[in-house]
Amino acid sequence: MAMTVQIEPADKSFTVEASQTILEAALEAGITLKHSCRDGQCGECRAPILSGAVSYADPDNIKLEQSDLEGKTGLMCVGHATADLVIEAPEVTELEGISVQKCAGRTMAKEALSDDVAVLKIAPAPGINFAFKPGQYLDLTVKGYDTRSYSMASTDAEGLIELHVRKMPDGAVSPFIVDELKPKAMVTIEGPYGTFYVRDSESPIIMVASGTGFAPVKSMMMDLVARGNTRPVALYWGGRCQQDLYMDQLCQQWAEQNRWFSYIPVLSDSVDEGWNGRTGFVHQAVVDDIADMSAYEVYACGAPIVVSSARRDFVELCGLDPDRFYSDAFV
Repeated sequence: MAMTVQIEPADKSFTVEASQTILEAALEAGITLKHSCRDGQCGECRAPILSGAVSYADPDNIKLEQSDLEGKTGLMCVGHATADLVIEAPEVTELEGISVQKCAGRTMAKEALSDDVAVLKIAPAPGINFAFKPGQYLDLTVKGYDTRSYSMASTDAEGLIELHVRKMPDGAVSPFIVDELKPKAMVTIEGPYGTFYVRDSESPIIMVASGTGFAPVKSMMMDLVARGNTRPVALYWGGRCQQDLYMDQLCQQWAEQNRWFSYIPVLSDSVDEGWNGRTGFVHQAVVDDIADMSAYEVYACGAPIVVSSARRDFVELCGLDPDRFYSDAFV
């Protein structure tokens, strides 16, 4: 039996079958609700439930909060409607015109950025307009391998989709992509996914990236520069060693060319000889520099521990409004 989901305050609606999650049905209807991991772990898809009810197929293996258990909120990426629903999701109006699509693509170039990171550039199939908001991600499937998600490091105005792929030592897919995938190889791309994008406001911005969490930040920054942004933006990029900051020169260039942008690189595990920059945890560097974050928006991407630590400390120690912490954790 199909249920109806009404979205407020956008006054949009869609139907959802019992076998579908609420997010699946919304994306199928061309409506993008907040989401990131799509498996109930990150909490980005949590939305207030104004009426109706949601159930979960495997509640013991997802991260439910008390408000979810009480039926006041729900995880839309893993939730199933058990009655007609009314949910609050104001973000849908900002993502109109962007819908998930699946198509073939061809790898046009691959370049090593460091010992374990490669940049991959993919051309969608001819005639495909793969529209996305800077900061979103896609699913990449290489024939014979499992599907993996990667943030897009380009803008849709460029034609080619840029991905930053880190080779994981015990990875099942990334070693092949970094070491063996050839130019002109055919792949499948599906997306865009996620609601990690810069909101339209006048608030100053803090961006926090760890490792290849820089990829969506690059996309966001390229878009901000192209649109003549004047909002203050501070980027804190953390890595274990200098080679992890694989596009440091580009960030330095942004800082030199844009008065509104500042760049603070931070190294944690090891400090290379000659390094005169910041050391320690990247989110702690932000706390040390900006004690009062009440006026800010934060965009954080990368390792889950970095994102969760940033959220906790920025809210509890620095007064950040938790509703203005936007993230994409690589769960």
